[in-house]
Amino acid sequence: MSLPIIGRNAVIQYGATPTVIGFAQGATADIAVDLIKEFSLGSDKATLLAAGNKHFKIAVDRMWIATTFAAMVYGGTPVDFVFAPAGTSVGSAKITVKNVVLTAHNTKIDQKGIVAEKVSGEGNDYIVATF
Repeated sequence: MSLPIIGRNAVIQYGATPTVIGFAQGATADIAVDLIKEFSLGSDKATLLAAGNKHFKIAVDRMWIATTFAAMVYGGTPVDFVFAPAGTSVGSAKITVKNVVLTAHNTKIDQKGIVAEKVSGEGNDYIVATF
């Protein structure tokens, strides 16, 4: 697989034995939690405050996907986004958003692959580990 012209700060992986199928530039990962509040009759303060459903979203300025996998990824197949904010040396932080399904993107096609801009998606898990 040839490398894209754009820089990268996240990789896109697919499969049980993760294979790198693309790169992302300007990528961010967000966690949102639904807040559960319960109030008692006659009280203006919550008696229960708890975390509800979690949402793991990604946003990417530019993303390059190998042509072989493009139809699959843009068609809704879940992929993993792996962020390496401090590089990939041993002990560096590694953040993975698992099973991301793309929800929006603008696409540009060239001879080296598919370049998408303004990409967003949502996964089902957020894992913080080290390399």
